[in-house]
Amino acid sequence: MKDLGPAKQILGMHISRDRSSGKIWLSQEKYIEKILDRFNMGNAKPVSSPLTSHFKLSSKQCPTNEKEKEEMKKLQKFLQEWSLKQERYVLHCDSQSAIHLWKNSTFHSRSKHIDIKFHWIRDVLESKLVKLDKVHTDENGADMMTKTLVREKLHVCRSMAGMLKASK
Repeated sequence: MKDLGPAKQILGMHISRDRSSGKIWLSQEKYIEKILDRFNMGNAKPVSSPLTSHFKLSSKQCPTNEKEKEEMKKLQKFLQEWSLKQERYVLHCDSQSAIHLWKNSTFHSRSKHIDIKFHWIRDVLESKLVKLDKVHTDENGADMMTKTLVREKLHVCRSMAGMLKASK
């Protein structure tokens, strides 16, 4: 065996480090370029937000067959692949209604539409595997994964996730 020094690439991702601040960055720029070329979009004009504000996400876009579901199970359990274990997950929620329903879980007419299979989150919260924290809508970084955003909100979310624009 030979020591080749610090890793610069793993699984096609470029690794950058700042040892003084204890930070590490993983970049998939080459992978993204490969995908763009595969779909003949290598010369596409970039936009600041991937989706327009009127675009709506729907369940029809979810995986429908076993092949698609298996493919989705692969960007899963990322921390475990790195031999890391997270004891408790923090669930940030900007919905007062959801927080109130969790705290006061008695059945009432306004919650009868919620299917019983979605009440599993209550069991997870009670077992202390997840901690529910209130987050203001303006500070909800998960919005970039769940809805279309205006440019300013997208920049805020990217910054919260540590996804700063790469300089070339």
